[in-house]
Amino acid sequence: MIDLRKQPIQAKDYKERFEFKLTVGDNIICQRYFKINNFNWDSLYSSELTDTINNCVNIIDNELKSKTIDYLEIFAPMYFNSVDEMNSYFENKRNCERMHIGHGIVVKGSQFDYAWGKDGMPHMLSFKFDDGELNSELTDDDRVTYKFAFLVDGREVCTRIWEGVYPRYIRNSIDLSNKKGRQDIEDISRLNFEQYLDYCIVKGRNDLVWGLIRDICTVCSYKDSNDYTLKEVYGDKVYSNKQSFSELCKLYGLSYDGMTKLSKKSKR
Repeated sequence: MIDLRKQPIQAKDYKERFEFKLTVGDNIICQRYFKINNFNWDSLYSSELTDTINNCVNIIDNELKSKTIDYLEIFAPMYFNSVDEMNSYFENKRNCERMHIGHGIVVKGSQFDYAWGKDGMPHMLSFKFDDGELNSELTDDDRVTYKFAFLVDGREVCTRIWEGVYPRYIRNSIDLSNKKGRQDIEDISRLNFEQYLDYCIVKGRNDLVWGLIRDICTVCSYKDSNDYTLKEVYGDKVYSNKQSFSELCKLYGLSYDGMTKLSKKSKR
């Protein structure tokens, strides 16, 4: 007979009750659990929390747009319709002299794109710069829907949904901590092209994750409930966020559970 008293106690997985998630569809891009000291439940009914979540999204969106600018400006891709067209162009030595190491080359008829190497030749990469989406008319397939959500006890209490149009390379490698690509300056010469690309994109950028957590913790821990905006005045009507879930829905355009914030586009 097994003596249960002598069996090792299995540690249970523990998660903090507060978290944020950045998702695309069912795919989680970034998720963090954290503590909020002196948490004030009134914050969940406040316009201050909504403003903070909106600001978090603006920070993320601006970061990805800024990375897009760096990505395109640093490498300024040239465009060719085929590999043969590219090879023909670089048969001219004068054209080769115009190139710089790391200069991007987009070949529309190729599965992958190229970059100018140290040996003065184009080298195939393992990715496409933008698959043509940034130099052609946008379609519905080019627009990606993102959602940033603040959760308490596993339940979404405030979210923001937005559409972002970023190059495929940027949206496939979102890193809010900006750790990917960080390199010692002495190692730069030993990097391959893709490593150097990641290095240039994150160079000089800060970790966004802890800033987002700090902002959420701050707005959820006001000592005095009077510091929160719990009522909104529209014309001759006053809406109290604590009256009922139906009033919350009417005031903020919330989902049926009375908690989850939705964007205007998502309600259409």
